[in-house]
Amino acid sequence: MPDVAAAAQVRRLGWLHFINDCTLDFLTPLLPSGVAVGWIGVMEGLADAVSQGLRLFSGRASDAQRRRVPWVRAGYLTNAVARPLTAVGMLAAWWWWIVACRVLDRLGKGLRSSAADALVADWTEGEQRARAYARLRWMDHGGAMLGALAAAAVAWAVPTEGLWVAVLALAPLALLVPWLAGGLQDRQLPEAPATGAGRPLGWWPRAAILRRPLLAIAAASLALRLSPLLILMHVAGWSGTAPQAAWPLWQLCLGWAALGLIQALAAAAAGALTVRVGPRRALQALWALAAADCALLAVGEGPALLLAGLLWGLIQGALEGTEKTWLAELAPAAERGLAFAALALVGAGAGLLGNAACGWVLAHGGPGVFAVLALCCLAGVLLTLGRSGDRGTA
Repeated sequence: MPDVAAAAQVRRLGWLHFINDCTLDFLTPLLPSGVAVGWIGVMEGLADAVSQGLRLFSGRASDAQRRRVPWVRAGYLTNAVARPLTAVGMLAAWWWWIVACRVLDRLGKGLRSSAADALVADWTEGEQRARAYARLRWMDHGGAMLGALAAAAVAWAVPTEGLWVAVLALAPLALLVPWLAGGLQDRQLPEAPATGAGRPLGWWPRAAILRRPLLAIAAASLALRLSPLLILMHVAGWSGTAPQAAWPLWQLCLGWAALGLIQALAAAAAGALTVRVGPRRALQALWALAAADCALLAVGEGPALLLAGLLWGLIQGALEGTEKTWLAELAPAAERGLAFAALALVGAGAGLLGNAACGWVLAHGGPGVFAVLALCCLAGVLLTLGRSGDRGTA
């Protein structure tokens, strides 16, 4: 296997991830300046639905075409164009334009995500694969932290009516992204064995070995796909239980940046953990830790609640790359894009349900909802017991 070529592809993808998340987390905290609170939820829900639905199509198409790179390039180009265009809506006070740009931006994510994950799986294997996914997650969170810090500085220094200028300044990245994406290459893989004469590629992975892992991930994801912003708002006192004790907005922004730093460090360490114990056992440990953290979020106050929030960032940073490594080891090469699309849909469905339920209960009933979410994490652990879920791992 061409290790040098594989490392070059992972590095290039890593910088694409870094720039993408830097611009995303710079723009996202500024959107409320142009969109009313009532439309924020509609915007995010619609954008996420478009993204996740398109992941299934793009992942399936990249498997059928045996080409990942065109989908990755198209997705990053869409992101690079959509974000600076948001400045037009901010300048003209067109909330509908900002919402449309947000949906277009998430459409770009749907185009590229499954194909990009499958591209990494195509170029890597074994320890190199685990470290590659961990590196990409580290670059994600590092870029997000830098973007959040830049947004906090801009929001502090620039009046609201001038924020569109800062958003327009994202335009030069539209030139950098095509250059980086231009160096990506598909890896030529051996033809997959036929699974049936003329049998078309389906819309869900056929491999039986993937069924129980996807079910386990779905159960745990009811808790673990909670938005970090929702957790931060609970820790900061913005959940409606004690508004008089809430952190000021600038402190909330710095908290968002701190979560990005913790997630970046955790993502960097996750690769070594996954290599040492295998992705299935690493996930079992992370899900069990998440169950304990949910319990602390349910009852903690003061420093204990702050600790729970920091621990949540650590778990989130380590989690996604480990899930992808597990799925990449189990999925047949001919279904990798479809398998990652299934992972995205499972996580999105569980995340939408978990976020909606947790947000409503936090606002109307208090933090006891986290105790229920702890049970979801434990259900994920139980579903992975009693079987060998890692290839080559007892």
